[in-house]
Amino acid sequence: MGKMHYKRKLVIIFTIIGILLGLYVYSAFSQKLTKSTDLSDESIGGFKVFDNISSPEFIREYGEPIDQDNNKAYDYYYWKGGLKTASINTDEDKGKIMRLIISSTDDAQFENTLQTSKGIKLGSKKADVLSKYGDHYYKSYEQGADIIGYIDHKRNITLEFWCVPGGRVAEIRLDDADVI
Repeated sequence: MGKMHYKRKLVIIFTIIGILLGLYVYSAFSQKLTKSTDLSDESIGGFKVFDNISSPEFIREYGEPIDQDNNKAYDYYYWKGGLKTASINTDEDKGKIMRLIISSTDDAQFENTLQTSKGIKLGSKKADVLSKYGDHYYKSYEQGADIIGYIDHKRNITLEFWCVPGGRVAEIRLDDADVI
């Protein structure tokens, strides 16, 4: 009886590990499996991924950063109007934008005027995202958010809408697809 119980436990453990590994692999490759969406015109606050925070146009629009967080790969800057950017922090590409984010704070959940090129902003309904961006999206779930993502394979850019319970957009990310 003891050996049978032990074997049953092993089968259950390996099954759980297999399921978790399968979900991880699916999540990691779901972007690659998703049909491409043309994001060539996509911008947030008038700026695109690969623009530079040191450009005269960016400085004219956003001025100096309000705050800054750094990590090994990117400098994260907080700008007026609720924009957050991640930019390269070394070499000749210093300042090159790799991620643009619109997010809310708990105090002002959907009070941000920035929007995507198709008019999706914080507080927009998930159904509006799907009607404007289409059916070729990947899904993910992170930090309590239901994420709908679009990828442009040609330009290696993703656009993600992080939706809170109730189906409203609480964060928008326009990224180089290789940003982690």
